[in-house]
Amino acid sequence: MLDNVFVNLYDLPATVRSFVVHNADQTYTIVLNSRLSREQNLISYWHEIGHIKNGDYEKQSTADIIEINAHYNGFISG
Repeated sequence: MLDNVFVNLYDLPATVRSFVVHNADQTYTIVLNSRLSREQNLISYWHEIGHIKNGDYEKQSTADIIEINAHYNGFISG
């Protein structure tokens, strides 16, 4: 599953830890904030992997609802 996931580091605003893009070719690109520590980026990476594994990009919900469910159900930390 992880063979279709690519990771990039970019200088993002301090309030943005990471995000993921579901690409047209069915791959995913995780963008991590290069201004943050390695430890925080690992937490952010696994957070985004949790969203991919959970199929959150196919859901018809708002990002806020998806995040609440992810944290409430405990499959995502960070």
